[in-house]
Amino acid sequence: MIHDSMQTMVATWASMDLPARLDVVTTAKLLGFAEHDIQVLMSTGKLTPLGDPAPNAPKWFSAVGIIRLATDQDWLHKATKEVAKYWRNKRERRMILQPK
Repeated sequence: MIHDSMQTMVATWASMDLPARLDVVTTAKLLGFAEHDIQVLMSTGKLTPLGDPAPNAPKWFSAVGIIRLATDQDWLHKATKEVAKYWRNKRERRMILQPK
């Protein structure tokens, strides 16, 4: 079963003509998030870049892993909730700091 799903992911990756490593722009596009949301997903632990990049270094992601996440409805649900929670909290902090 696991072998079949891995074959399906590799076949999908090959048919999309994607490189093995994806940058943030391509990762965001495949997952359906905005580019700035990728940083939120990394900070919450929902998305992990390849290697151990420095904070200011370009981030790369596994194409097969991203395709797997894009087909996982449970992961997409949790990731979407995390992004929404981040932006809601950011708006609330801004409202608190703004003088009336």
